[in-house]
Amino acid sequence: MIKTAIFYVALVLSTIFFGALAATVALVGGGRAWMDRANRGWARSVLWAAGVRVTVHGLEHLDPSGVQVIAANHQSYFDIWALIAGLPASVRFIAKRELGNIPMLSVGMRSAGHVLIDRDRPRSAKETLREAGDRMRAERLTLVLFPEGTRSRDGRLGRFRRGSFVLALETGAPLVPAAVEGGQRVYPPGAKRVRPGAITVRLGPAIRLEGAEPADRTTLMRKTRAAIEAMLPEGSSGTGASG
Repeated sequence: MIKTAIFYVALVLSTIFFGALAATVALVGGGRAWMDRANRGWARSVLWAAGVRVTVHGLEHLDPSGVQVIAANHQSYFDIWALIAGLPASVRFIAKRELGNIPMLSVGMRSAGHVLIDRDRPRSAKETLREAGDRMRAERLTLVLFPEGTRSRDGRLGRFRRGSFVLALETGAPLVPAAVEGGQRVYPPGAKRVRPGAITVRLGPAIRLEGAEPADRTTLMRKTRAAIEAMLPEGSSGTGASG
């Protein structure tokens, strides 16, 4: 429990420091590179405090300076920090608005330029996604989304939401499937205790979307899900249908 208490103290201090740094960078127009440093500094300090190491496979499928969407499964809040720390790109997240109710996490994410959407207000969410797509192209960002919409309760791949693929189709940017494994053991939903451990990120070949239409989103969803399932350990792929 002492180690967990130390982690929470480190999380608060790190979020305050790097959140303030990100806000300052945004205020003075420091540019994408400085914002990336703030993001990675925050993620790496949190992972270090928790005793979590991250390994990434398949980096050849990622364009470090390109515009792309990453679709990943979601086991834990630590997935966010693992992807920011482990991917050599300008990573920003599209996440549910409920994260804004967690004060320290909300401060860090909003200041660093991540996008929180309100899934209960489809029209507002669609406009937010459109604005995120504009930023993505203008600033050459890599946007990460979690098609399940929330963390898995048991570590297994859950139901995908078709709406999650609207952004990818609107931008026409390559979609890179990502399987994140290990967060369920480190910090599962509802847990109070953080356990040191390892998180593995596996990236699959990019799915090209040139010429794709909005009507293709169900096909894209199924193709993405199949790619993520293939990269997860046996028993983690889940049985829930996509919808």
